[in-house]
Amino acid sequence: MHLIMETESKTIEELIATVLDDISQKGYSSIMPFSIGKVETRMIQFADDNGILLGSDELYISSKQLQHCMRASKGAKGLVVDKVELVAFPKSRFTMDLYYDGECFIYTDEHSKFIIHPNYKIKINREHVKLVNFITATKVKDPAEFTLPKYRKI
Repeated sequence: MHLIMETESKTIEELIATVLDDISQKGYSSIMPFSIGKVETRMIQFADDNGILLGSDELYISSKQLQHCMRASKGAKGLVVDKVELVAFPKSRFTMDLYYDGECFIYTDEHSKFIIHPNYKIKINREHVKLVNFITATKVKDPAEFTLPKYRKI
């Protein structure tokens, strides 16, 4: 299930770019969900301290979730995150602020936000498994959103 290559991060970036290209050309991608790297220590520690079950020690992304990011209704509202940001996310997340909203983790750079579910059920090779999973990404309309009481900064 995990891809091991010499330049793994470059390979992950290429996989995300391929999925996004498939979606723009065909409307879907048949690439199976894949890991974009280990779950960060700060997320693991926060989950442990707050009784949040993490489904895996790796962060997964799927073509279905990337397609969700690019849907027309988001485009009409100007909320679609740039392809460059999506491709860079596996590395850029480490420098982003991390929040928890009571259900999901949110990475943000105050321009875009990336939603991560700690224990999301997905189907891989006909088997349902629970993983830490990328759900969607959206442009941030108002950076003050993260001052709302529901957000806990990690």
